[in-house]
Amino acid sequence: MGRHIRLGLGASGLALLTGFTVWAAVPAGPRSPEAARLNSATSSLPSHPSESVQGPNSAAAPQASTPTANAVRVDLSHSLGTFPFRPGHQLSATPNSWKYGTVTNEKLSDLGLARARVWLEFDQAYDVATGTPEYSKWYDYLSEYSSRSSDGLVVNWRSDYDPLVTNGTFTRSALFAAERDMLADYKRHFPSIKYLEAENEPPDIAAYYPKYKFMYEVVNAVNAMGLPGAKIEIGGPTTDVFSVNRIGQFLDLYAADTDTGKRLDFITYHQYLINTSGSGTWDAPKQDPAVVSTERAQVDSMLTARKLAGRPVMVTETGVFPGSRESGLGLSADYHIQAAALPSLDYYYLGQSSITPFDWTIHHPDNDRKSMFADTGTGAARPYYNAMRMESMLPGTRYQATSDGLSSKGIGVYGLAAADSGEVAVMTWNYQWTLKTAYDSKVVLSNFPAAFQNSNVLVTRYRIADDSDTGELNPVEQFVIGPRGSGGYTSQTLPLNPNELRLLVLTPTTKPVGWHS
Repeated sequence: MGRHIRLGLGASGLALLTGFTVWAAVPAGPRSPEAARLNSATSSLPSHPSESVQGPNSAAAPQASTPTANAVRVDLSHSLGTFPFRPGHQLSATPNSWKYGTVTNEKLSDLGLARARVWLEFDQAYDVATGTPEYSKWYDYLSEYSSRSSDGLVVNWRSDYDPLVTNGTFTRSALFAAERDMLADYKRHFPSIKYLEAENEPPDIAAYYPKYKFMYEVVNAVNAMGLPGAKIEIGGPTTDVFSVNRIGQFLDLYAADTDTGKRLDFITYHQYLINTSGSGTWDAPKQDPAVVSTERAQVDSMLTARKLAGRPVMVTETGVFPGSRESGLGLSADYHIQAAALPSLDYYYLGQSSITPFDWTIHHPDNDRKSMFADTGTGAARPYYNAMRMESMLPGTRYQATSDGLSSKGIGVYGLAAADSGEVAVMTWNYQWTLKTAYDSKVVLSNFPAAFQNSNVLVTRYRIADDSDTGELNPVEQFVIGPRGSGGYTSQTLPLNPNELRLLVLTPTTKPVGWHS
C-alpha cells in the first residue's frame, strides 16, 4: 500500500513497430490452418524464434497443469465505445523519486500518461523550526511528472495537521496560511495541478475529517486567487481498502458538515484485494478480481443514501501485494502475478463509468513485487512495466471480446480488444494468482473494417513470458497475411501459462504476403 515514505531519492492509435520495448524471444507454437498454409508456401522464411529462451535474468516458472484449450473471440463490428479511461495511462508515482536514468524516463514517456499521481508533504517543503518555505526542493519532481500528464497532476497532499496543530506547534490559522501559500506557489509554477487527494490511508475516519475540512478550505482559498490552469478539485478519504463502512462514515461526516464552502469533487481509495471480512485467509479475494466490478454501484448507493450527488471515483493505488505481503510462491512468481493482476483489475473497472484506477508504482522501496523496474538507473523493466506498456498500446475504442476460459470470479484467460481505422489490437492474459491452470489459446477475429479487407495485413505479436523477470517488450514475431476479404482471422494457437500475457496487433501493410520477421 502507499505509505508515508521519505525517500529524497537521488537516483488514438499508435506508432506501431517503432520504439517498442519485448519480453522473451518466444517458439511460435502450433499455427492456425491458415498460418500453416502460409508456412508451407513460404518455407524459405527464417524459422520462428524460440519462446522459451532463458537468460541471466530468467527464472524457472511454476509447474503448470496440462494446457486447456481456449478461444478469445473478437467481433470488430461490435464497438463498446471509447474506453472510459485509457488502461496503462494512469500512474501513481513513487514519493519524492524522479532522478531516473535516461532509458527509464524514455519508458515512462512511452506510456503516454493521462494522469500522474505525485506526493507532497508540508514539512518536506517547509522548515518548521525556522518558519522558512522550501518550495523549490520539489520543483524538479513536479516538473518531471507535469510534463508527462496530459490530463493534469493528481497531488496526494499530506498536511501534517496532525501533529503540527494537535501538538500546538502551529495554530490552525497559522498552518492554514502556510499551506495556502505553499499550494498557491506550486499551482503558479505548475498549472497542471488539477486534483488534490487529501492525506493518505488514514486509520481513523473521525480523526481524518477535520484534516479533510482543513484542506478543502485551503483549496477554496487558492482557487479564489484565479491562478493559471483549471481550478483544483479535492477528494478523499483515500482509505487503504474499499470499505463501505469507512467511506460511508466519511460521507456521513461530509453530509453533516454545515460549511457552505464544503466540497467533495471525487472519492478516492485504494484496492489491493484484501480480505477485510474477519474470516478466511488474507488472500482469498486475490482469486476474485471480479469483486471490484460493483464498486461504482456501491459508491452511488452510498451517495444516494445521503442525498449527495454523484461524484467520480479515483482508485489511486491498485495491486495485490499490500504492504510487505507476498504470495508464497517466491519473488519471481510474484513479479508475474503483479503483471497479470493489474490488467485484471482494469478489466473490471473498464466495465463501469466514472471510476479510474491508477497503477502503483515505479520503484517501491520496500516491496519490489510492486515495482515496474528492476533498476531505475538502467531502465531494466519488470513484467509489470511491460504489462502496463501493453495496455497503453491499445487504440482508444474498445470492441467486444469474449473468452471461454474466464471464470465468473476473474480467474483464467482475459481478452481486451481495441481498434481504430488503421489498427486492431487484442491483449490476452491468464491471471491465476497462485493457481496453475495453463491454456493453449487462440484469438478469433471477425468483421474486419474495410481497410483490412482491401490490403495485406501485418501481424505482430508480443509476449510477456513467465520464465523471465526482466526484459524488453519487442515483437516476438511479425508476418504478413493477405487481405481479410472474408472479414475474419484466426491466430496461431499459443501457450498461455499462469500469469503470462500476450498482445496481438494487426495493421494494413504494403509488404507482400509471406514476408516474415
